Amino acid sequence: MSNQDLCTSRKAAELLGVTSRTVQLWADSGILQSWKTPGGHRRFSISAIERLAAEIRNGDVRPGELKSRGPGSGGIPSSAARPEGKPATDSAGHVRVQVIEDEPSLQRLYALTFRNWGLPIELKQATDGYQGLLELGQFDPELLVLDLNLPNIDGFSIIQALEQQGILEQMQLVVVTALNQGQVQRRVDALRPGIEVLPKPIPFQRIRERIEEILTAREVFS
Repeated sequence: MSNQDLCTSRKAAELLGVTSRTVQLWADSGILQSWKTPGGHRRFSISAIERLAAEIRNGDVRPGELKSRGPGSGGIPSSAARPEGKPATDSAGHVRVQVIEDEPSLQRLYALTFRNWGLPIELKQATDGYQGLLELGQFDPELLVLDLNLPNIDGFSIIQALEQQGILEQMQLVVVTALNQGQVQRRVDALRPGIEVLPKPIPFQRIRERIEEILTAREVFS
């Protein structure tokens, strides 16, 4: 690959319509292939980024294709193609909540319960860790509810990627798992101490408390 085909994180972000931090997050998690110069600067293939950007614009990238496309070509679902910072709906004042959970029945339960609460919530859902991490970079949730046993990229890898990019400083994270709570808590603490690990069945009351805490904090600092 020639030097003319390489670009910086900033240029890749401009071509894909996301922020540089989002591009770096995807690179850290293995979604986008990148290289580092001897000075430690990250580089991407311009031709691969441009192909991916064209597929996003054309709506040719579908979630079911993500993992099979290979690391060089990336793989962003068309639902993630909107420009950074522009939500799909007019959600001013809503708490942005993202749920990454691979069981469709549980995702339906999350959506139904959140709707019945009557709280101002904008919900983003993904049943695949790979897709969820892609969409997280653009949705910028205030609260992430994360399962651990996920297809393609597991929850531990997602936490590690978020920690590497400093994104956990800007959001709340709750892990909800059917695995042994004590063992999971120790593994999560090794990645980032202080993350709350809750057992299934889904602890909706605790999740509601976290959402209400975000709403209360907004009132205090507004």
